[in-house]
Amino acid sequence: MQIYLARNNQQAGPYTLEQLNQMLASQQVLLTDLAWHEGMSEWKALGELTQGKLVYQPQSFSQTPPISPVSQQNDVISHIQVNSKNIVTPASTGKRISAKLVDLLLFVLPQILVTLIFLPKDLIQQANSFGVDEQLKIAEAMSNNMPSWVPIVLLAYTLGLLFLQNMLISKSGQSIGKKIFKLQIVDATSHKLVGQFRAFFIRSFLFVALSQFVSLFPLIGIVFIVDIVMFFSKGNNSLHDRLAKTKVIDISK
Repeated sequence: MQIYLARNNQQAGPYTLEQLNQMLASQQVLLTDLAWHEGMSEWKALGELTQGKLVYQPQSFSQTPPISPVSQQNDVISHIQVNSKNIVTPASTGKRISAKLVDLLLFVLPQILVTLIFLPKDLIQQANSFGVDEQLKIAEAMSNNMPSWVPIVLLAYTLGLLFLQNMLISKSGQSIGKKIFKLQIVDATSHKLVGQFRAFFIRSFLFVALSQFVSLFPLIGIVFIVDIVMFFSKGNNSLHDRLAKTKVIDISK
């Protein structure tokens, strides 16, 4: 799609849809500027086409002969240059899964190590099944074998990790895993940072908090599987993204 822009009866372009949305997001063009592309019978204000949003998502349009564009070039618009480094690139599925695995391992690895160290293996071998009673006996035996300082250290580690992730995500839209793979959490529409509540609380902390009440591994495992399935669906948006109305982009380029 080739899109022409006009301001004060002076024309610029053509631009691609991706370039137009990038310029809208950075406010290099205004909603009051006029726009035209094939399928339109007349020039219209960008705000009318985008319904007041800073993103243009046109529906399918028919091919019609182009109308005569405005004759002169606008010195303001015609010198707009879209930096290729600023063009939003959706994060690949592989990078997203890898970043999520890093964040997940940082959270559960200490608990797995503690379980392996203090797990009463002889009691497990004697158990005929892994019903609720057997699990309670194993948990009680682990508690008896475990020094009193271990749960305190685990709690301090978990709280410290959550604080660090919160600080990183709130400041840069990146968890530890996303920093490693150069990914960033942004608003799904404006591509701007979304802040602490949506980027950290809804996308991360809410699931971590719930996992403490619904058995840690099953909930986190289920959410991880659901996210992987959604990664391969249209839009490449995880469950967290859909709830928080965010997307993850690749900033490595």
